[in-house]
Amino acid sequence: MDNLRIEVACSLMIMNIVVSGILASPGPGKSNFQNVPAKVVWAVPGKDVELPCDVTPPLPTDSVNMIFWFKDTSGMPIYSLDARLNETSHLAVSNDLGTRSYFVMDQDPSRARLKIQEVAAEDEGVFRCRVDFINSPTRNFRVNLTLVVQPSVPRIFDAEGKEILTEAGPFLEGQELFLSCQVTGGKPAPSLIWWYNGTILDSVVDTGRDYFTTVNQMLITKVPRSLKGGKLECRATSYEMAGDIIREVPVIVYLKPNKVKIVSPNELLSCSKAQTVRCETSGSYPPAKIIWTLQAKPMRNAVLTEEETELFSSSIISMRLEAEDDGKELVCRADNPRFPKGYLEDKRRIHVAYPPKVAVRLDLGATSPVKEGSIVVLRCDCKARPSPHTFSWYQDGHLVPYNETAGLLPADDTLTIKSIRRRSEGEYSCSATNSEGETYSAPFNLIVQYAPRCKIGYEVNKIASVTYENMIVQCHVEAIPEVIRFHWTYNTSKGVLPMQGAKMQNTGDVSTLHFTPGTNDIESLSCWATNSVGRQETPCLFHIIPADKPESPRNCLMRNASHGGGLEVSCLAGKDGGLQQSFVLEVEDLTLPLDPSVVATLSDQGDHSTPVYRVLGETPVFRLHSLEANREYQFVVYAVNAKGRSSPPVVLPNIRLEVPTDPKQENGLSIGVYDTDKGNHPITLTLLLVILAAIVMVLIIGIVAIASVLACRRQPQVALRARRSSKPPEELELSEAGFNEGFHRRSAQYRASLYASESDFERSINSGPDLILAPVNFPRQSTDY
Repeated sequence: MDNLRIEVACSLMIMNIVVSGILASPGPGKSNFQNVPAKVVWAVPGKDVELPCDVTPPLPTDSVNMIFWFKDTSGMPIYSLDARLNETSHLAVSNDLGTRSYFVMDQDPSRARLKIQEVAAEDEGVFRCRVDFINSPTRNFRVNLTLVVQPSVPRIFDAEGKEILTEAGPFLEGQELFLSCQVTGGKPAPSLIWWYNGTILDSVVDTGRDYFTTVNQMLITKVPRSLKGGKLECRATSYEMAGDIIREVPVIVYLKPNKVKIVSPNELLSCSKAQTVRCETSGSYPPAKIIWTLQAKPMRNAVLTEEETELFSSSIISMRLEAEDDGKELVCRADNPRFPKGYLEDKRRIHVAYPPKVAVRLDLGATSPVKEGSIVVLRCDCKARPSPHTFSWYQDGHLVPYNETAGLLPADDTLTIKSIRRRSEGEYSCSATNSEGETYSAPFNLIVQYAPRCKIGYEVNKIASVTYENMIVQCHVEAIPEVIRFHWTYNTSKGVLPMQGAKMQNTGDVSTLHFTPGTNDIESLSCWATNSVGRQETPCLFHIIPADKPESPRNCLMRNASHGGGLEVSCLAGKDGGLQQSFVLEVEDLTLPLDPSVVATLSDQGDHSTPVYRVLGETPVFRLHSLEANREYQFVVYAVNAKGRSSPPVVLPNIRLEVPTDPKQENGLSIGVYDTDKGNHPITLTLLLVILAAIVMVLIIGIVAIASVLACRRQPQVALRARRSSKPPEELELSEAGFNEGFHRRSAQYRASLYASESDFERSINSGPDLILAPVNFPRQSTDY
């Protein structure tokens, strides 16, 4: 019975389909459903698609009777559904499209749809859905099934229009990035979107829908650091369900350093050895180069040690610093050579340890030179790092100790000198010591201004005067600044009076007074000087004493000359009588017959002899080189000044020279010693030694007497090398050239008085042999003849 029912139902459905097809097929020139708008539905080949059909009844009381699906202009439905039976029955045409189609009824009648599986190219067309209601008019819905056509693979171009085939860039961090993505074709009009790491960067299509080519131009105004090493995607699609066509492009981005730091501690750097400083940088691509500068100047004579990785760089600089580098700015600069102005810097002020630099100066408010009696404060200006821990003060190279009594108060970098005196004058220097060493300053010349005072050695003087003879008195003072004026006074029994009627010449710090003493009782002269500091407190004093003849020389000795051979006669000078004295040695040849026409010098023995020559000197020291052998001589020594000659003269008699027999003793000389205070008894050196030994050993006065008698009986013999000269060279002739500088300073009056009293002696000298002077150097206070 059931089978019969099914068969009947099928027969009825087929009959309805046929009838519906006949009714649905419009006659010639009839298209009653052609004006129904067609809804476009896109389908992706190979995928399922659903064609909508609203089966909602117009009236709530109405219901669906039949549903038919037609394709294009075919009058035969490809799919039908009969809702009149208790169970809805579906019937599809047995072709390929029919077998892949199925109508889906939804709880919402408006969402009913025909589902076609695995859409093929031939499925494209216009589908019509016919809905028959029981009571309401039939409805028709048209659906335009259109297949999706994907666009071409995207192509990417740079800002210059050059296609990018591999990598895009390089781009600079923080600057612009421009890329253009283009596709051709596509149905419907494709979308073109830029993606990065799952994020849309740009989805705006820059061309109209009617263009065959679709373009999306992406502009990033500031390239982020995160883009370095990443990949940009350009995705194109014509329909979402068709999927995306993706073009991926790697991006090269240059990064500037984002970190640079001098990591070494900012410690005190010694200039006595090489110092190392380390700097590190990161974040740069390509890796940054590290450049060191000191006070904006490249470091020279420095050794660099570098380390480099992909994003990290370090540099260690080894350098020798100078004191002048203290406080300068050390800069570590990380620079990306591929990134213009892509650098980063770290700066620090360096502190250099160096030995002190010192200089002495007067304290503020003081001036140099300073006046005597004032308080002076010297400061040791010092520049050092670290600060000095010790200061020392020096005057003329000697350490200045703390001496409150003397007014010397050194205290660290100051030296206070209280009540400064002339002895405080000199070169002052200071030294400072720190961990780097000790340094001495250049000398500071401290000049002390003081009132005039007598020069040392000229404070009190004695002047011998001769009545009515011109006297020359010199007053020597010392002062800073120089003397402005001098004045003289003289003391008598009546008091102190100013000097009048005298001639005064002032030259620098010396005043020369010319005056002629009369019969008045002048006891002394006083000299005063004045400069800008003040007047001299204590005058230079000159005591006037009457002039007298000099005393005779004493303790005359005759010995072998130490240089050049010959004899040397030396005596001790007596008092000069208040006037400058000179000394005379007369040599008399006792073997010559007496010339009655010549006035000879009377010896202390009462004999008259003719002088061979006479020698003058400022000291009683004489050298003789021209004595002849085998002749007997007598020496007479006396002193002479403007008042006359000493009396009695010292006589050295009976001097005989013999030719030595032993060639090795050519310069052999037996020296006689004469005691002028005991009668001038000659004693040989050998006997003198014997006498001394006897005095020490036995102290017998008798032996001394016997030795003296024996010595008197023997003639002293002096052996000298025979030396004769008819006439000495002109430059060695007896003249003032043979005297030292002091002799030339004698006054004309003194020379006149000296040579007038000795005219007889001059004649005897002219008749005697010349004196030959030996070119030998002798002590300053001796005269060599």
